[in-house]
Amino acid sequence: MARRVVARRMSVRAGCMAAMGVFCGAGVGHAAVITWLDTSPTLPGSPVPNNSNYFVPGVGLVNVSYAIPANFTQGRLIQPAFQNGNVPGYTWGAHELLATTNQTPGTAPLTPDNWSVTYTFPSTLPANSVFVSVGGLGATTTFGGGASVATVQQNGTFLGDFNNGGGPWGATLFTPGAGFFTMQNSVTGAGGVDPHWNTELGVVQINDSVSSITIRLSQLPGDGVGVNVGFVPAPASVLALGGLVAMRRRRVG
Repeated sequence: MARRVVARRMSVRAGCMAAMGVFCGAGVGHAAVITWLDTSPTLPGSPVPNNSNYFVPGVGLVNVSYAIPANFTQGRLIQPAFQNGNVPGYTWGAHELLATTNQTPGTAPLTPDNWSVTYTFPSTLPANSVFVSVGGLGATTTFGGGASVATVQQNGTFLGDFNNGGGPWGATLFTPGAGFFTMQNSVTGAGGVDPHWNTELGVVQINDSVSSITIRLSQLPGDGVGVNVGFVPAPASVLALGGLVAMRRRRVG
């Protein structure tokens, strides 16, 4: 009798591990696919309308609102080097950026300008299902030096940079904190040339459950930066499997 109970408990444990394997499959054998926000029908190169809504499969309508200074230009950018990308555990196909350029001429002392964009979701999304991408962050020693910095007031895990053959760009310097993180270029040098004038595409997984994400930029004069958010919605089949495992546990008890 004792052996049967042990066997049943081992079977339940195996079932639980199997469920965890399905839920965490991105890190085991199959990479999960990030769906990046698509702001079409806005044409590439055209401004993304403020306070506009875009449908994301598995998420619903995502609202995009921003506060961008008048001395900036902005538009929808599809960067060839960032398409069909991957970071550990995740892949994607299409990718785009809400891209801004600070048109203020660079003079000493070099003073960055601030702007922000907020992505508001139709409901609170689970931890680790939302992603932030930032590319093109500049840093320089010219005019006294400075760096463009992206800040998000959430806990995040840096998954890595991606750059499919576009220029000798600098790696992202990711700095985590308690309830926030920052991103900037790890390379500096004189003038506005790669690699210290552009970062690759840095991807961060948001570790909190969130109903919105605000990305704040402190952006150098002359620098162009792009940002976006992506999603990996939890499939309904995983939730159903989790319920089945819970039922098995109650029977054993």
